[in-house]
Order: sequence, then structure tokens, then C-alpha cells
Amino acid sequence: MNVLFVAHRYHPFVGGVETQTRLVLNELAREHHVEVAATQFEEYSVPERLNPLDDSLLLPSFESYVDGDVPVHALTPTLTDRLRMLPIAVRCIPRLARYKYHALRRFGYPFFRNVYAPKLRELMDGVDVVHSIAGGYLGWTAQEVAREFDVPFVVTPYVHPGQHGDDDDSVAHYRRSDAVLALLETDRELLVDLGVPRELIHLYGVVPLLPDTADGAGFRERHGLGDDPIVLFVGRMVEYKGISALSDAAQKVWDTDPETQFVFIGPVEDDMQTALEAIDPRMHVLGFVSKQEKADAYDACTVFCMPSKFEILPAVYLEAWSYGKPVIGGPAHGLDTLIEGNGGGLVAEQTGASVAQAIRTLLADPARRTEMGTRGQQLVETQYSVDALVDVLESVYTSVQPHKSEPAVHA
Repeated sequence: MNVLFVAHRYHPFVGGVETQTRLVLNELAREHHVEVAATQFEEYSVPERLNPLDDSLLLPSFESYVDGDVPVHALTPTLTDRLRMLPIAVRCIPRLARYKYHALRRFGYPFFRNVYAPKLRELMDGVDVVHSIAGGYLGWTAQEVAREFDVPFVVTPYVHPGQHGDDDDSVAHYRRSDAVLALLETDRELLVDLGVPRELIHLYGVVPLLPDTADGAGFRERHGLGDDPIVLFVGRMVEYKGISALSDAAQKVWDTDPETQFVFIGPVEDDMQTALEAIDPRMHVLGFVSKQEKADAYDACTVFCMPSKFEILPAVYLEAWSYGKPVIGGPAHGLDTLIEGNGGGLVAEQTGASVAQAIRTLLADPARRTEMGTRGQQLVETQYSVDALVDVLESVYTSVQPHKSEPAVHA
């Protein structure tokens, strides 16, 4: 089977979704021909007022390459492409951007489509299925081109309720797809509530990304942590993942458990690292580390904590469970079912007081920590593996063959 995978971001971009996608696609490529089309490969930032352009006009240049057995096509806009998309810049007019967001997004879409549809057409010939994790303009364009070629279209929406992915245009995009992948049962129910037909939705999941062995004792020795309790955070150090709440919680935890160490792993900006380390020497900001160092940190920690507001199924929780560690999640949709519903940890509000209470509860009860970690470990072993995810993809891709439909028109 020939599969074209479409994504906003792909390796070497560092992120949970991107790393997860790469792992599964490389495994899928053992039995099928897989190619990737993506637009962003490195972390970059633009002024906040220009955010509406970071997936079109302002995309950085990158060269196409081959990742193992997977050709990766960088859909970099040329200078001419950028000039043709220039009308999209109207989305940055302050008052209009605030009050006419969706109207402006619809206005800009044809300019993006006219540039990117030809790029995708070049990749679509001979493809048996298109699978997209790209929302917005890129996902919409990929779907339209797939319809032109009469190729089945599968989408994995990463819906963050109230933030992105639950607007009318996005839902219409999901409804026009031949199959929709949901990461959790709560994710599926959210999509149904939004109006996506239940029969289109298939449960998928994620898989923990881990080396074969881990050395928690070595991690403690390397970082001078001794036998102290360790609260570990792994992820991009951005506000919605609960960095501020966790740093506030640390100071409250120290009132009762002063020996507790807080370790932060993941991409971090210099000002964030300086701010965290300035709080107290018991805050250890390691930034980006190797997969082995990350695994050693999981093995060493006492509790894993990422109190995020916007997640669906973060692989970091599964990674922590793989080492038998209890986890603390945040108020993101579905995390209560994933974490507390499976007995693998606690869910806290994204406040210093709530996160601190959850941490103190687990630090004070070793037996409960062990029970939660064991339950999480069992969940990972039975439901989340690379083979299981590849089996789901193969089943879904097969189910949408053959496919004949009328061309779809974007609402």
C-alpha cells in the first residue's frame, strides 16, 4: 500500500506528536511504501501579532530528505509563493483578527490552496491513502487534492476544546473524511458531540518512546540528587503545560517536604530556564536531553507531573507509566479518564495549590504510588505499543479501500 502522510511538523522538529508519528511511520514503512509531506521541521517563533502567518507566509525554508525508508518532502514556499499568499496577511490586522477570525481564515484559504495544491498533486499520483494530522489550510488542501485523485482521506484531529480544532470549519473537514482517528474514548465522544458520525471514528492511541534500558541510580548520581524525592516534568516548557503552576507548587511542597527535587526536561527558552533556576537550587532545568537521559530520569523519579490544560493523549504519561511511576495530570479534556479512570495517578487543577496537594498526597503514600505506577504500567503493556498502532492504521487504511466519491467543496 502507498501512503502519503501530511503534517505541519515533522522530524527533526522536537515534539511528542512529531516523535510519535516518526516512530509509527518508520515501522509502517517496513511493510508499505510511506512518504511524508510537511511544512515545518525546526522550532521557530514569530511575534505574537504574526501568529496567523506562521503556517503559511512565514514558513522557514528546509530541504527534502530521506528518513530511513521514508522520503520526507519539505513543502517550502518560494519567494513567488509567498507573494501569491500575501493577501493572507490581512489576518494580522488587530481588530479584524480579534472579531473576524474565522471569516479572515476563510478569506485567506484560497491563496494558500492555490500555492500548495500543485505541490501536493505532484505527490498524490499512485497513492492509495492520504493520512493527515494537519489542521487548517494544509489539511484542507490535502483533503481537496485527495478528492481530485479519488484517494481515501484519513484524518487524526488533535482537538483542544476551546483552543483549536473544534470550530465549524474544522468539524466540517473531519466530517468529509473517510475515517477519523481518535486517541481516547473521551476524544471519540468529543468528536461525536461536535457532529462527526460515530461510524467514521476509530480508536488509535500513542506509544511510549523508550530505549531498552534505564539507569535511575546513575541519573541521581550525575545530578547530585541523592535519595531525595524527585518530581519530574517532561515536555515543551510552555505555559499551557503547567510550568507556572508547577513552579508555584514547588514552593508549597517544600513547606512540608523540603528535600524534594524538581527536574524539568524538554525544549526551553533561556528566559524560562533562568526564571525557574532562580527560584531555588532544588529546581533542575536540564532542557533538551538524549532519549537515554530522559529514560534514566523517568526511572529515577518519584512522581511524574505535567498539569497541562490542553492535551489529548500525551506520550509522556505513558512513558512514566512504563517505568511504574504514578503521574499527575492537569485539567485537559480526557485526562481524568485516562489517569484517574485507569488508577494510574491523580488529576489536579492548573494552580499551585492544587498541584502541590497532589504531589504531597503521593509523596506521603509509597504504597499508593506503587499501586498507581503498576496500574499504569499494565495499561501501557496491554493497549499501547508500536505494533498495536500499526495494526490500527493498516486496518483503517484497508477499510477505506476502494473509495469513490464526489469532489468535496470546503465550507
